[in-house]
Amino acid sequence: MVMDKYHPEAILEEIGGCGSFQIHLSILSHFMKLPTLFSMLLMVFSTASPKWECADDKNILIGNSTWEKTERLHVYNRTYNDNVNVTMGKSFPRYNISIEHVNYDNRNNCENRNGTRCSTIKYGTEMNTIVTEWSMACEMSWIPSTIASVQMCGILIGNLVSGQLADSFGRKSPWLGSQIILIIANLIAYFSTSWLMFGCARAICGFGMGVFLTVEYTLITEVSVSKWRPWIIAAPSWPLLCCVYSLVNFLLPDWRKMHLLTAMLTVPFIIAAWFMPESFRWYLSHDRQNNAKDIITMIAKRNKHPINDETLDELLDLQKEHVINTDRKYTVLQLFTPRLIKTTLLSMVNWLALGLLSYGIQYGIQALSGNLFMNLFLFSVIIIPATLIAIGLCNWIGRRRTVILTYFVAFLGCLIVGIVQNIETDLKGPLTNGFAMFASLGIGVAWGPVQLVILELYPTVVRSIGNGYLNTIARLGAVIGPQLAYLNTRVPGVMYFICAGVGLCCIIGTLLLPETKGVALEDKIKTNKVIDQPDNDVV
Repeated sequence: MVMDKYHPEAILEEIGGCGSFQIHLSILSHFMKLPTLFSMLLMVFSTASPKWECADDKNILIGNSTWEKTERLHVYNRTYNDNVNVTMGKSFPRYNISIEHVNYDNRNNCENRNGTRCSTIKYGTEMNTIVTEWSMACEMSWIPSTIASVQMCGILIGNLVSGQLADSFGRKSPWLGSQIILIIANLIAYFSTSWLMFGCARAICGFGMGVFLTVEYTLITEVSVSKWRPWIIAAPSWPLLCCVYSLVNFLLPDWRKMHLLTAMLTVPFIIAAWFMPESFRWYLSHDRQNNAKDIITMIAKRNKHPINDETLDELLDLQKEHVINTDRKYTVLQLFTPRLIKTTLLSMVNWLALGLLSYGIQYGIQALSGNLFMNLFLFSVIIIPATLIAIGLCNWIGRRRTVILTYFVAFLGCLIVGIVQNIETDLKGPLTNGFAMFASLGIGVAWGPVQLVILELYPTVVRSIGNGYLNTIARLGAVIGPQLAYLNTRVPGVMYFICAGVGLCCIIGTLLLPETKGVALEDKIKTNKVIDQPDNDVV
């Protein structure tokens, strides 16, 4: 790749390119996803409904009879608005209810056999969620998906605010602040006494997640060179941590305890974030040469590529005249200037699809056949090898073609699921699970290449703003996703047909975006973009 001497990437090449510092920072940044990921997937579990049935059925006798079996049940009585764990074989005098025979057929029927509304709902004890905590199986069934959408609204606001903060005050401070917010929000959720309090906690949690998701890759992108960015950014840490979450949640299927655990796990990452350096490119773009020099010297030392002061001063002086006027304040409006408007509008479609498909399919896992935790694990583990392949494809066939391929997989999977859910076949369950997993594979892999493209297209002065704005668009899709998953339980296939249509639009839009393979990061908004010659491929 042809590199101008003044360009900050020339400085990176001079101090080791991708060395020990970049590797350690990348590993740390990927592990720091854990609190955000746990907080995100906790919403999927917390709103899940275990097996339940109406306890007013003919199998339930009202009177002084006793239970003949020895099992443990969770019984909710609407008259007393209370939850009680009781053991088969014992009477239940407080409610004047005792059970002689229980039929676990998971009917999920809110009406009695005589057509009256159910007044007492019996839940299985395989998991403890907010559905069992506040009995949301029938009249309140709309609340879980609504809380999920409220959380996504919190993420949306966090995305929008943090982008401006990161470009105005640096990358590190919002990153550190996001971890503190997650601790506070998860503790509030743990101590929730009502679903309204829980919903508020999830909104705050969403804000913290939105801040982190905006700035997580900006810092590591700005200290890495072009050919290694796919490996650094698109590494399959998210699906790997999803598998870890599935195992932990399987062993601890209680929504309160999981929130407490997540808060505790976040503490070490606050300590780690405290010692992270600021982006030297951010310092350069704000004319803070001395701060940038200190960071560059530290990176060179860590990479065992020391650089003398004279050489560094020469490089900094050469690039200084090309840095933007630091008196100018950049906002989201710069994303819609003639130079960037095409990139922004086309990318908005891609990012809307990321949120809509990802969270629609993710929350739809609750309605699939099989065990919830096993489904979460399978939907995550298949993304790991596919992501590794996509990383190689980004450097082989280019970023744009890789994005198109991932969206085609998502489009095809969603289309087939939509069709299967509207036909009668004995294989409906397995086919739905299989092709929903196929669609999830496509959209799960798409996150890395799509993020990589936008980080390489936007210049430093608006990179975090652009990333934050597009993350906001993704969260708009994520707000709609859980509602589509809820609608899909009423109108089978509708969510998947909508997702297929959105995926097709992404394929068409991506064809109009420029290729960024081998292109050096820009630091200012130029009138005419000059594309560098591509460097040697790295696979």
